[in-house]
Amino acid sequence: MMQADGTAGTVRVYGCASEEAQGVKVYMVRDGLFKDVDAALAWHPAPIAATGAIRTAANNGIRIIFRGRTAHAGNSPWDGRSAVDAAELFAHAINQMREHVLPTARIHYVYEAAGVAPNVVPDFAQIWLMIRDKDRPNVAAMTEWARQIADGAAMATQTKAEFDVFFGVSDLVPNATLIKGVHAHMEAVGLNWTEEEQVFARTCQAGMGLPEKGMATKVMPVLGEITTGGGSDVGDISWVVPTVLFGWPSLPLGVSLHTWPVTACGGMSIGDKASRDTATILAGLGYDLLTKPDMLAAAKADFVKRKGDTVYVSPLSAEKKPEILPAFMHKVAGDDTATPPEG
Repeated sequence: MMQADGTAGTVRVYGCASEEAQGVKVYMVRDGLFKDVDAALAWHPAPIAATGAIRTAANNGIRIIFRGRTAHAGNSPWDGRSAVDAAELFAHAINQMREHVLPTARIHYVYEAAGVAPNVVPDFAQIWLMIRDKDRPNVAAMTEWARQIADGAAMATQTKAEFDVFFGVSDLVPNATLIKGVHAHMEAVGLNWTEEEQVFARTCQAGMGLPEKGMATKVMPVLGEITTGGGSDVGDISWVVPTVLFGWPSLPLGVSLHTWPVTACGGMSIGDKASRDTATILAGLGYDLLTKPDMLAAAKADFVKRKGDTVYVSPLSAEKKPEILPAFMHKVAGDDTATPPEG
């Protein structure tokens, strides 16, 4: 359409691996790849069609390593200093910390390494901790508390602690002009599923033990300002350029993200249709911004107003580079891992 009517402008598509654990957009923002962008438009798979003043959470990804001293656990345990003891003490204190954080906070961790054999005092343990909250200052405060806990656990067990904040994302800054614009295109596209797609969706819900309501069929009204528990590296873009993020169904109602029905539906016509619909919505809003100077000016004015005096600071240090995350082993552990339907 831009070629047909001679509309000037540049449409840039960013290939962005990961999102929350190692989201590359944070690196892109830090390195200035959005400095010449007027507006950024994004969508996220969801069980509903919705947009609004939604603020995704800020987070930090932290790796805590404890180093002790090995020894024979039966003959001379007094010669050792257990790194696993330190990790367990750290985790216990983190769980005590939960009682005293804000309701918007989320704290999760996994043990990445915790010894090799029980008859050997382990000299190495490693925890991957994620801390989330509604904004960067809250996340920073809890991160410093966790650092103190790591030091305390090391002191109590006579081990050494290493505390590496290896990744982080910022909260999402909403934009009223872009929200209104994208919502109009969402309603224009609408949701249209075949009966076969609805049956597939209900089968997925049945496999998860959820109400069999199928796929969403209506675009929701514009949502007010709310903070989600999940985070996105789109948040960092929103601190340097007017940004809008909307959700569009590519998974059934009631299904949680990061579960097998998300993959199952994404691999069949539901996912194909969601991709086409969202491309249409993004293209429509992008064309509006290219052809309606007042709309773009309003989006920029709202961006400046919401950002205020806050100066964006990247969660990443200048020398930090993306890491390759470890591959995780999966196992069948109950009904929630049941085999997805064919499709």
